Amino acid sequence: MLKKLVGFVFVLSLGFLFSCKDKNKDGDQADFNKSALLENVSGNIILPALNSFDHEVSGLKSSFMDFKNNPTNANLDIVKSNWKAAYLTWQTVKIFDFGPVRSIGFKNATGTYPVDTAKIQTNISNGGYNLAAVNNLDAIGFNALDYLLYNYDALNRFQNETAYLSYTEEVIEKLYSETQSVVNAWVNYESVFNKSTGTSSTSAFSEFVNEFNRDYELAKTAKVGIPIGKANLGLVKPEYVEARYSGISFELLIESIKRLKAVYNGNSFANNTSGVGFSNYLVHLEKVGLDDVINDKFDLIIADAEAFTVTLEEAINNPSMMNQLDELYLHLQQQVVNIKTDMTSAFGVLITYQDNDGD
Repeated sequence: MLKKLVGFVFVLSLGFLFSCKDKNKDGDQADFNKSALLENVSGNIILPALNSFDHEVSGLKSSFMDFKNNPTNANLDIVKSNWKAAYLTWQTVKIFDFGPVRSIGFKNATGTYPVDTAKIQTNISNGGYNLAAVNNLDAIGFNALDYLLYNYDALNRFQNETAYLSYTEEVIEKLYSETQSVVNAWVNYESVFNKSTGTSSTSAFSEFVNEFNRDYELAKTAKVGIPIGKANLGLVKPEYVEARYSGISFELLIESIKRLKAVYNGNSFANNTSGVGFSNYLVHLEKVGLDDVINDKFDLIIADAEAFTVTLEEAINNPSMMNQLDELYLHLQQQVVNIKTDMTSAFGVLITYQDNDGD
């Protein structure tokens, strides 16, 4: 009788153990409030960033009209200042390439680089261009303005070439109009986003996780890897540097990584106030060690980038700085495993986008 009782207790205990394991496997993810995460991200990060971007792009448009009426160097400097402010805020907006941003191809139209200066010159010389055409993606957006506003003869051309002035105005107007469309569409999309908490490839949560990772990888590869030769068998490509003419490539990289870190932690766009983010989800899943590694690596990447006192192109052309650039890229690459493999696996989300840089 004692043996039977012991056997019964063992079976009961084993059953309870498996039950707990099943609950930990599925229940831990289920009882995390992903709606709260999405509500925080939309309400305290995405919409404030979009509104700020809208304000800055409006300022860019307004200042350019003032410059058009009075094309002085001082007024051009104001245009450049507004361009830079909007471009820095873009480092947050571009993370969220789903919903209204993706539906109009806003990320590609706004942030494609390197710029094709020959195409811009052909458009200006020949006229009859369609800035909405796919073949003009590298002749519009922030990097087209980087060239138009900062090339060595810009002021003279603005003062003496009507076609040059008109082309720049049209690039700015396109950016302004599309910004308005995205901001207005997000007002309606917000409630859809907040409720879509599943892990299927079409859910807002899954799209958010995917685009967070894709944006990080673009920062790693396009902002750093390709220019310093990591995607070209060691052949450096300074002509691929982002914002090459203004020389603010490192500022854009630093802002991009800082904003990715803020989004990861759920911190607000306006004042970095703590909120619910991916970090909280990992801690809930008892992945505190991974959370620490991710935050520490973000900090290390930012410190590496901030250590440069020259432009990225100047660093590329200085052989003594290649080890410093290699170290920056190595840390950028190591973070991919942390967020793309370990974090997404913990969330039960599949990566659905394709990349070809070999991680």
